[in-house]
Amino acid sequence: MSTNEAVRAAIQDNVAARMLADDLHRTLATHEPESAAELSGLRSIRAPRTREVIDVVVIGAGEPGRGGLIEALNATDVTGSVRYVERELEPGYEDGVTIPVALMVFDAAGPIGSTELAELRSLAHSVDQVVFAITKTDMHTNWRQVRDRDAQLLSIHTPRFTGAEIHPVATPLVHAANDRRDTDPEAARSLADSAGIDALHAAVLDSLPAPRTDYVARNVLWSMVGALQDAQAARQRIGRDIQNNPEINRLHRVRAELLRTRGAGRTEDLTTVRADIQRARVDLGHEVTGWSSSTAALARNEIDALDGRALADYPARIRQLVRAGRDQNEARITEHATELFTTRSLPVPAPVTGSTPRPDAEAASDQATAGAPDIMPRRGPEDYVIAVLGASAGLGLGRLFLGPLALMPVIDMIAIPLTLLLGVVVALWMLRVRRQVVARGRLREWTATQISQARALMEREVANRLVTAEQHLVTATNETHDRRIAGTDENIADHEASLRMLTARRDDRLAELTGEINDMNRAIDRAVAFLRGPDEQAEQAG
Repeated sequence: MSTNEAVRAAIQDNVAARMLADDLHRTLATHEPESAAELSGLRSIRAPRTREVIDVVVIGAGEPGRGGLIEALNATDVTGSVRYVERELEPGYEDGVTIPVALMVFDAAGPIGSTELAELRSLAHSVDQVVFAITKTDMHTNWRQVRDRDAQLLSIHTPRFTGAEIHPVATPLVHAANDRRDTDPEAARSLADSAGIDALHAAVLDSLPAPRTDYVARNVLWSMVGALQDAQAARQRIGRDIQNNPEINRLHRVRAELLRTRGAGRTEDLTTVRADIQRARVDLGHEVTGWSSSTAALARNEIDALDGRALADYPARIRQLVRAGRDQNEARITEHATELFTTRSLPVPAPVTGSTPRPDAEAASDQATAGAPDIMPRRGPEDYVIAVLGASAGLGLGRLFLGPLALMPVIDMIAIPLTLLLGVVVALWMLRVRRQVVARGRLREWTATQISQARALMEREVANRLVTAEQHLVTATNETHDRRIAGTDENIADHEASLRMLTARRDDRLAELTGEINDMNRAIDRAVAFLRGPDEQAEQAG
């Protein structure tokens, strides 16, 4: 390529770089007006048209042997066209865009730290040509491991410099080579090669901008790329924060918990109801059995002690005991049934409390047992037989006791009438005893029947009332759970509505951020493709 063609190509590249920088600045102004305003002044900076000496700025945190390295590099450049200077980068972009080539120096004593990484980020966003070196390799035998770690950190924190070569240098070997140059040229050459100064200087010369090249325009373009990358990273962070919305996450957790517990507890509550009903049935059944046994024993003892007219009046006593037992049974049933409802904080319905009238069947049974029983036996052949037996016994007793008196003349006249009278008395007494025995037997049978019927009625009352209580409890429990499910469904619907609203807002915001990121990414890709050129892109693709 001739000189004129090279100059023409350089001018075209300069114009393209400026136009592309303006394009990126407009994109930046659209999305980040403050950053665009900060970088607006950079577009007016121009590289010198003619410059005899190009300053290569040596940068490095701390003191990684920069002074000796700069002295050795300046001594190596025999043409005088390059001058190595030491400088600290000032905050902002204006100080970096005027640097034609930057030499970043690392220390072989250890991997780069946060200070060096901050310098690297500043260089990546402001300087087009950057060369890397690691010093003191003669003092640290593990400098290769340190260099590899530095390369990893470069690729992680400044992806632009991924794969960049880090040149090892050992400045003291330069002085040793100079001392032996006259006495042992071969050893001096070997020491100079081991020092790495010549290779580093050659790498710097390869990085120098071509004549008439506006390196400031390329630096400004990198500044625009860096600002767009920062804005892009900020939006990606915002997108991650929006994607991980704590309110949406909380609503999802609450909705999942509501769905999990929506129908929970119904089966357990119904099982508990049936278990409590069965327990109440068993307890009340024991109470009825105990009443029946105790009442029967009391009636037997009382019947055995009755005599005469008291036997005919005793059925009223039995009816009184039966009524009292049934009233007590109803009271116990009401107490148990009421407890079943109150423990669940449910209203007690009237059928459960026993406030409703008894069924017709029970009223008819009460009327059937209200009549007086016929416990006194009617006269029959048995009475005559007992009377004859009693008269015979009485006559026998009269003869036995009154026989000796017949020898007395006066008493002999009344012995026969007395004997006959004693026979009649004994006969009547045996008739009376026989009627009482029969009456007690009939009364015991009737009492047993009444107690048995009362027990059956009480057991039926227990069964009926508990079945009614179970029906109402099951209905109330189902209604409670239905209301709870309805309320849960309303809460789920409210949460889903809130989720839809928040998700729609999030998606809209994410779509907006994605559009901005894509817009900036297209601008960055255009700029990076221009800055790297076709050769470097083909090398990276390969």
